[in-house]
Amino acid sequence: MNEKRQFREEKLKKWIRKYGDPYENSFSITHSPGKIIEDFEKLENQTVSSGGRVLAFRKQGKLVFIDIGDITGKVQLFIRKNDLENFEDTELLDLGDIIFAEGKVMKTKVGEISIFVSSFSLVSKGRHELPDKMHGISDPETRQRKRWIDMASGGEISKDVVFISRFFQKAREYWQSEGFLEVFTPMLHQIPGGAYARPFKTHHNALDMPLYLRIAPELYLKKLLVGGCPRVFEIGRNFRNEGISKKHNPEFFGLEAYEAWGSLEKMMDRTEEFIRFLCKELLNKDSFSWNGKTISVKEDFKRVDFRQELINSIGVDLENLNSLEDYKNIFKKNNLSWGDGMTVGRAQDKLYSEFIESKIDNPTFVIGYPEEMSPLAKKIPQKEKWTQRFELVIAGCEVCNAFGELHDPDEQKRRMENQEDAKDSGDLEAQPIDDSYIEALEFGMPSAGGIGFGVERLLMMFLDKDSIRDVIIFPM
Repeated sequence: MNEKRQFREEKLKKWIRKYGDPYENSFSITHSPGKIIEDFEKLENQTVSSGGRVLAFRKQGKLVFIDIGDITGKVQLFIRKNDLENFEDTELLDLGDIIFAEGKVMKTKVGEISIFVSSFSLVSKGRHELPDKMHGISDPETRQRKRWIDMASGGEISKDVVFISRFFQKAREYWQSEGFLEVFTPMLHQIPGGAYARPFKTHHNALDMPLYLRIAPELYLKKLLVGGCPRVFEIGRNFRNEGISKKHNPEFFGLEAYEAWGSLEKMMDRTEEFIRFLCKELLNKDSFSWNGKTISVKEDFKRVDFRQELINSIGVDLENLNSLEDYKNIFKKNNLSWGDGMTVGRAQDKLYSEFIESKIDNPTFVIGYPEEMSPLAKKIPQKEKWTQRFELVIAGCEVCNAFGELHDPDEQKRRMENQEDAKDSGDLEAQPIDDSYIEALEFGMPSAGGIGFGVERLLMMFLDKDSIRDVIIFPM
């Protein structure tokens, strides 16, 4: 035990000898520190109880000034020796302690809103010193691994937690106001599906069967369309056993919405409305700054064609590529690495990310993806190789992915069989055949549009963070 901690422990022992163990007591407050400041006009001259962490401590003769706070804000405690029998016990307090106080809400002579304390108590002893409030935690890894320290010492995450909570509230508000029913589907799947990703695998002991953490709720949500739900959405965690990057975390929140009789065009309209709604409600404006770029959402989002953009960028028309060897030659010509287990779909995705997605700044819908990249999207009429799919890209980052949903059970089965072949050939991210989903489609599903948003990516942009880890409260 270092000397500073030992000094704090001795103060705790003195408190216990005098008043008993503070950890055995329960305390109830009437107002948080921030609420006292916010509602001062209503609370002036009223007796309140509050509590929080000691953030500042100043003693001036027979007066002690203590700032206590939490993420709601901070308030000053004004303590006079003449008002308290245990005034000297303030010496047993340290920065970082959690304390409880009662008293009247008033202003000091210099106009500081304060609680004029009539009684106080230690609630929890801070055994460790908090980082200096001026400099905070300098190491980003420590900030992310020990969020509670960053929050307690006044780090940005304190405000971000409130913003993140409001984001979820407003996201639900939008979709519910549009008549979408919020639902909750299983997190444990017998067959992982709904996205192109490698799953986490677990085992159910009682049933002695393998299960997978869901990679997407899509197939269950579309089963609800089969069942007669016209509009549904879900906000929930997805799990993908993949690498960690500034845009990826193995555990993340997705928002997926499906609309019977909704077209791809309708889903684009809803996407624009949703992004604008969030900007207005959360930022009170029609633009945001991210990575040094100002992104405006005021104007209609640009729309570009996948096939044509690739032609414009590197002069390659996917219509003219007929084999994996053709793609390998294109990779070689453009100095791209050719990885193990490469398939046509993965090669197309690599070309897209390198030469289309990364070149986009302002909000842009990329429309019309190859079938190999879109096993759950219906085809574009008279365009056999292309599907009704779009992605919204902002500043080189995919924000959402949407389909005109494939609802022909025979075609869906054929696509899943192709995915199964790719899986058997070593593609660990390919989707297996889901007979339950095929059977659901055989009962009949309306024509529909569906969309999925990466919640943390939107948060990363709205909060102007460089990495997705900065908007996940406890990242991997």
